[in-house]
Amino acid sequence: MTRFVPHQSSFDFAKKLDKFQAIALIISTVFAILHVVLSNISSKEIPNIKCYDDIANGFSTFFSIVFITLDIIVNYKFYKAEIERRKDLIDHAFDKNYTGGKSTGYFNAQGVPIGVYKLAVQSFENSLYTSEVAKRMTLRKWIVAIIITAIFVLSACIGDKFFVNTVLQLGATGVFILQAIKLQLFSSKMNDIHSDFKKLFTDLKDGSDKTLKEGEMILYVLNYETTLSWASILTDSKIFDELNIQILPTKWGEMKRDYRI
Repeated sequence: MTRFVPHQSSFDFAKKLDKFQAIALIISTVFAILHVVLSNISSKEIPNIKCYDDIANGFSTFFSIVFITLDIIVNYKFYKAEIERRKDLIDHAFDKNYTGGKSTGYFNAQGVPIGVYKLAVQSFENSLYTSEVAKRMTLRKWIVAIIITAIFVLSACIGDKFFVNTVLQLGATGVFILQAIKLQLFSSKMNDIHSDFKKLFTDLKDGSDKTLKEGEMILYVLNYETTLSWASILTDSKIFDELNIQILPTKWGEMKRDYRI
């Protein structure tokens, strides 16, 4: 089946902006390191070293502003892309066409009757993918956050600079730390939601009337969607592609058999 995802272009655009944001942070960090180095060189050794130091500090501050600005834009673009994804979710679950063209090869819930149960199945699959990707993203995010924080704090404590420069540079660091904290909480919450879905579908394995569990199904779907909306975290494409090719489709197929979906 040819894969077609109508909302993919919106997520791809948000991810491009996210890459530019990462580049801005890297450049700002490089100039912060340069500022630390130049601050420890005497003007006797290199004439006009203070001027070079100020330039490095200025560039670090500028790209800190770029990083913070792009963070706001990325969050908004993610929000818009999520609206399109939710429309596609409803299209498949209830056989509608709010997107103007349903995705193909995106959900693996063929043969499941339309309705709230199918909505829960699709969200169950989504929670598996999201929780697994988030787990792998968390450690790397924290490692980078600790390194960058150490560099910017050191830069802020060395040399003469305007107060606003220090605030903006540490502000960019604060945004990145908050991203790491949010990703940690997001990963933990997604794991809990996925566990809730597993418990739900364990209860449904005995063939009991699924309509009696529709309230619980909707609750877990809403928990998943509100957590995504709150976190506004773009999953790492490289990690997703690696898992999507090697691990998760097989794991989801096994889960469907185990839970008699």
